[in-house]
Amino acid sequence: MTTRAVGIDLGTTFSAIAYVNQHGVPELLPNAEGDRITPSVILFEGDDVIIGNYAKQAAVVYPEQVVEFVKRHIGHDDGFSFEYRGRSYDPETLSSFILGKLKHDAELRLGNRVDQAVITVPAYFNDIQRRATLRAGEMAGLQVLKLINEPTAAAFAYGLNHVGENKRVLVYDLGGGTFDVTLVDIEGNEINVTATSGDHLLGGKDWDDRLIEFAANAFKEKHGLDPLEDLASYHDLRQKCVSAKISLTRRPKVNIFHDYQNKVLRLAVTREQFNELTADLVDRTRALTREVLTDSQTDPATVDTVLLAGGSTRMPMVRDMLKEFFTQEPATDINPDEAVALGAALQAAIESAALAGEASPVDIRTHDVTSHSLGMVVYRESNLANSKIIPKNTRIPAEKTRDNYSTTHDGQTTMDLWLVQGENKDPLLCTVLGHFEFYGIPARMAAESRLSVTYRYNANGIVEVEAMDLSTGQILPHRLAGGNVTLEDLALNRAPMQVALIMDCSGSMYGPNIEAAKRAALSFAERTLSVPNRQIAVVAFPGGVKTTPTADMGRLERAIDELTPIGSTPLSDGLHDGRDLLRPRAGVQRVFVVMTDGHPDDPDGTMSEIHRLRTSGARIITIGVGPQVDQEFLSSLASRPADYHFCGESLDLEGTFINLATELAG
Repeated sequence: MTTRAVGIDLGTTFSAIAYVNQHGVPELLPNAEGDRITPSVILFEGDDVIIGNYAKQAAVVYPEQVVEFVKRHIGHDDGFSFEYRGRSYDPETLSSFILGKLKHDAELRLGNRVDQAVITVPAYFNDIQRRATLRAGEMAGLQVLKLINEPTAAAFAYGLNHVGENKRVLVYDLGGGTFDVTLVDIEGNEINVTATSGDHLLGGKDWDDRLIEFAANAFKEKHGLDPLEDLASYHDLRQKCVSAKISLTRRPKVNIFHDYQNKVLRLAVTREQFNELTADLVDRTRALTREVLTDSQTDPATVDTVLLAGGSTRMPMVRDMLKEFFTQEPATDINPDEAVALGAALQAAIESAALAGEASPVDIRTHDVTSHSLGMVVYRESNLANSKIIPKNTRIPAEKTRDNYSTTHDGQTTMDLWLVQGENKDPLLCTVLGHFEFYGIPARMAAESRLSVTYRYNANGIVEVEAMDLSTGQILPHRLAGGNVTLEDLALNRAPMQVALIMDCSGSMYGPNIEAAKRAALSFAERTLSVPNRQIAVVAFPGGVKTTPTADMGRLERAIDELTPIGSTPLSDGLHDGRDLLRPRAGVQRVFVVMTDGHPDDPDGTMSEIHRLRTSGARIITIGVGPQVDQEFLSSLASRPADYHFCGESLDLEGTFINLATELAG
């Protein structure tokens, strides 16, 4: 059976699907109801999931069974889900239902299976949103050949009719839920994106919401009732306001009628009023348009064509703004509702032919750019900073390698890396892509392991990262680090830390010495626990574990009070107990603080335990007190020279422990 590749415009309010026919011309595929575009609205009715016009109309009658505007939530961590009959549906699953409807209807039209697709995404979608869209396509039974930016797809459809010409095109794409603006140079059969910007939370829905709010306030003023408190009333008013918005593109004035709880509102709205209500929204698109021209150092006068994409570009206020900005009428030779799907179909035909080893049916090539800078999080002057690696508007695919990484402590076998997308210097104001952990680094001395990391944007605008051990040439495996550490934790020094206090309780600590050690340990615990995400374990040698890791000051006080001098100095046992308590966990710093006034019974066993701790990435701090300490040996146990401390008398212990707690607190 023939397999056909299609292009899909997965929209916030409407979606469309197209293919390239036998004549090499992109063609929209009407849905089963005969409509060229399909509302991105889902109705749950019993065991059935219904998508399209019927679902949209049912929103007034069955508001709790209908979900809309899914695209605004895909790839977001806003916790959005739709509940029906005790089951929760996330944005990816809901999007897959819409894609499945388009796929099914296309198969009916074409008479054969459709299992390959190019899906469009807003140019300003980040890595997380793109990955979520890919998963939605796969869940719908589609092999996603490529993701293509919506403005690029529109330029592709436009460029098909202008092959051989040299044109600079500004694609202004205002859809139902997202806005993109992209500058494109068409040179012969090459379509080169120069710069892009946008706002994935700005679209026609925001114009609708302004009109809904205006009408609801008028209703409240007249009747003292809020028509938005009732879900069915809200959906009814939304449909009327959307209809009024569309009418205002052709007429200077419309009337909105709404009844709620036997009260009726008749509201006259002029185009001028609507323009005033939404002037700031148009201004936001103008500012982003200016940003793209500035980024590309382009004079508006050098733009040959302003191409409209997205149904919301039909609003007169949009066209008036663009006419004023560019001193030319926007192009109207392509349907803004269909341009994106048609361009996606062209890309799908190219990708499918390449996959099959066949000649491309379309002799046009597109080259896109990154919509966001890719950066890694670093410390600069004790603050987190976004170190940009691949700048915004770099042609994709793109990659950059940095080979100046090295391990920072003895025995280090893993390396953490935080990746962000965004332009702000503050990574907390960017999109966090993830906390990656590279592992499998051979245990060596500090700085002996040199690593290179390659950062990459692939053709879908999705981020890839790869690390290599330069000593061996081996690619290191990596994973998303576990745990609940956030950048906010790092910025506020709240990253989880576990500390093992390994205290000498040999006979020589009897009397004032052990009392001084207890006071020092209590002061250390109080100051360390003043920072969130800290835990302390107490281990005596001899004596064993006094408490497992805890942030409970009461437990720590009781554990420290139990420290009693007996026997010899089995430090290796204390280190072993501490190592058992503080197991390696991604994102959690482990610190072992060893306090002793003498020499260990088993130096070789002690060194063996220290080696195990170092190779697992732990930090070791040693504190010697009194004249009997073998300072050379004890300093050799510490992770670095600065991590060894010496107190001539036990009375100095408390000050040393307080300083140490202050340092660990950042």
